Amino acid sequence: MISGRTVVTAEALAALVALALAGWCASSATVTTRFEPLVVDAPAFESSHYSGAWIAGATALATIAGLLVVDAVRRIRAHTAPGA
Repeated sequence: MISGRTVVTAEALAALVALALAGWCASSATVTTRFEPLVVDAPAFESSHYSGAWIAGATALATIAGLLVVDAVRRIRAHTAPGA
């Protein structure tokens, strides 16, 4: 049988990995394109495209990481509660 400490450690590591992947997904969600002026004395501009799939992935991974942390804290508190 797997000990409670091992499960908590695995959940904490999985939460860290999920947060790292969420950050990577979030940074991949934006693509910025610079457009040079077409006419003399016209301003250049930048356009940003946001990918909904990457943002949704980052949100899902952050949610999973949060749930893993909540469960790890629950397991720790249940193990250290009086009468446990």
